[in-house]
Amino acid sequence: MSTKAKPLAAAEAQLLRPEFKPMPQPSVGMYLCAFHVGKWEADESVVDAYHRALDITAVQFHLMLRDDFSALKEKHADAVCKMMTDRGVDLTTCSEAEKEVLWLTLVEEARKGGMRLPA
Repeated sequence: MSTKAKPLAAAEAQLLRPEFKPMPQPSVGMYLCAFHVGKWEADESVVDAYHRALDITAVQFHLMLRDDFSALKEKHADAVCKMMTDRGVDLTTCSEAEKEVLWLTLVEEARKGGMRLPA
């Protein structure tokens, strides 16, 4: 390989290599979606229940994390919305105080169910 071809090959490899994005640290919202929407069980991974809550596979999750983060955020927002509407809360008409009370109630239920939420 010529000396000119080496930098070119390295540049092409850089372009073709998919950008690695590590799994984000699970948030309280992710845990709550896993518990309430994904029906988390004590003997399973929170991540598996979270994937179930988003109605995607682990492979789809990582592809979306890498290639289509906005779609992943939309799926998360849909799961949070489902969690709230399952409790009878209309997110378009309720106050911020009502949302916060519901959120704290959901956190407390998850803790009572055995889930250890992040700090």
